[in-house]
Amino acid sequence: MNRIRYNTSYRTTLKDKILDTANSLFNERGVKAVKMDDISNSLSISKRTLYEIYDNKEDLLFECVKISFERSERELHEQVENADNVMDTLIRIFRLKLQQLRNTHPSFYCELEKYPKILEYFEQKNADRQQQQMDFIRRGIREGYFRSDVNYDLTLNLFDVSNRYIISNYSVLNYSMELVSYNMIFVFLRGFCTLKGIEILDKFLEDDPVMQSFRKKLE
Repeated sequence: MNRIRYNTSYRTTLKDKILDTANSLFNERGVKAVKMDDISNSLSISKRTLYEIYDNKEDLLFECVKISFERSERELHEQVENADNVMDTLIRIFRLKLQQLRNTHPSFYCELEKYPKILEYFEQKNADRQQQQMDFIRRGIREGYFRSDVNYDLTLNLFDVSNRYIISNYSVLNYSMELVSYNMIFVFLRGFCTLKGIEILDKFLEDDPVMQSFRKKLE
């Protein structure tokens, strides 16, 4: 296929629009349900023009995943920066994660497993986070919110394995992704908190308007 030549500014703008549109469609409908035709039609551009920017759907999906991950990392960083202590940080992240799930089609995460390149990307990012996670846990122990008698290497591995199981077997669980994630995250958080940490966590669940609204939808 002969390449159409675009000036740099136009190509960058078009690429951004494609990423935004594709990302919204993937999150709204899931990966499998979105065709390249859907993306080009949503942008009112020809499919040929779309393929001039991205050779195939997998390349486009990978770029969307990276953009979403980087955006999520920025949001998490903002939450950490504005938090007063470890429990405040956890609560902010807990709320943010559930809100992200609310805006994502449940099949989206399951379907990502079909793409080895994307799975490798996530594994590398998770490996990069390990030291940050352990530093955060040690801080929580020092502040008196986390138990000191927990094997956190094992706990983090169990959480990771549980998350992988949920993604791989979501279709047979018969519960919404929000409900599954809420219960899994809540149980893990409460399990390694001290009484001091549990008191703050329980008060948050009872008093926070966002969580109250969320819990009502799950009843």
